[in-house]
Amino acid sequence: MQNDFNFDDISLKAYNYLKEEFFYKYVTLRHYQSRWLPVKEYMKKKGLKFISPVVCNDFLLELYKGRTHEELSEKEKSIEKSISVLCEYLEKGSVHRRCKVRHLGGSIGLLMKDFLAQKQSRRLKQITLEKLESHLSNFNFWLNTNGIFSINDIRHHQIITFIKSLDPHKKALIHDTLMDLRGFFQFLFEKGIMPTNLSTFIPRDNYQMQAKLPAYYTEEEIEKLLKSVDRGNIVGKRDYAILVLAAFLGLRVSDIAHLRFENLHWDQNTIFLRQYKTGKNISLPLLPVVGNALLDYIQYGRPKSDEQYVFLLVISPFLPIRPQAIAGLINRRFSSAGLKSTNRRHGGHALRNSLVKELLNNKQSLPVISEVLGHKNTSSTRHYIRIDSESLSHCALEVPLVNPLFYNQEGGMLWL
Repeated sequence: MQNDFNFDDISLKAYNYLKEEFFYKYVTLRHYQSRWLPVKEYMKKKGLKFISPVVCNDFLLELYKGRTHEELSEKEKSIEKSISVLCEYLEKGSVHRRCKVRHLGGSIGLLMKDFLAQKQSRRLKQITLEKLESHLSNFNFWLNTNGIFSINDIRHHQIITFIKSLDPHKKALIHDTLMDLRGFFQFLFEKGIMPTNLSTFIPRDNYQMQAKLPAYYTEEEIEKLLKSVDRGNIVGKRDYAILVLAAFLGLRVSDIAHLRFENLHWDQNTIFLRQYKTGKNISLPLLPVVGNALLDYIQYGRPKSDEQYVFLLVISPFLPIRPQAIAGLINRRFSSAGLKSTNRRHGGHALRNSLVKELLNNKQSLPVISEVLGHKNTSSTRHYIRIDSESLSHCALEVPLVNPLFYNQEGGMLWL
């Protein structure tokens, strides 16, 4: 988006975006507007004519005054969250539902951006890059609030102090932050930017992520989800088309966001695309339910635009929708459909898992499922087989009975 924005103009655009994209109620929208006003007052005090992400970040630095997030009052936390939303809209013209302001300014922030660019060139997952950016942003913001603005002023004990400021109950966050900071300082050392490799001073933890059973929904639940979408408006037409692509073809949200008209081969009834995550080319059948949903959206719901991406935002300037926005709208559709999602994820990957479950129910072979999902090899697909608990139950071995004398022995080994 352009850099010169009047506060009143941008706040109105952000207000309309939240209303159209997130279906926020009037009370929620007014709440956001009231929390944005301190920035306007800050701009007036500083003699600033235009609002920008830099202005928002400077305002938040003044709000924190060297304190951690946990030390803010509830009102201040609410203001920080609302300003984060406004800043995200300023930067990208859209808002991720769980957005957070990225503090990558200053000389340290520039080095972090170089590190992120290197990681991006290695085609890391978008969600991995976002987590990395978030962790670095938090660290840079902590450094700034503690008066550290040069990379050469950082000492290893300050890194430890920052880690201790994180929520001790969030073991995964601490683990990932340690790992990302280790990579960042290794990068600085290898580039000759820092003479000392601070990554060797960053401690290691014993956190181990437990593999979770893939979440899935039944055919009846998927049908309920699709029927809950009101296709009488442009938002409903778009969201419905996105949902059927995920539910019936198992497309990732990244591939849906990057879907272009050139990928739709109507004459052959196929969708041919190069997967964003793996780089593998896949060809999928353009099923009637998918084709009809796409046509309904393209003809009667899609804004008039020369943009070659299929799915667009519903408000001007009608930019291509981002993967994060698709993930958010799928989550909202699950919620509005009234589906019970306790202990189950309810995003785009849950729809992908549900398709696998249906294929397993129809006794499809592993290579076929692997081809549908676009996996490079079947080893990646085996993770999904755990969904098929009925088939796995036939593989269970009987546990031999234990001689009752075993429980009566007093020390020693009883040989059975």
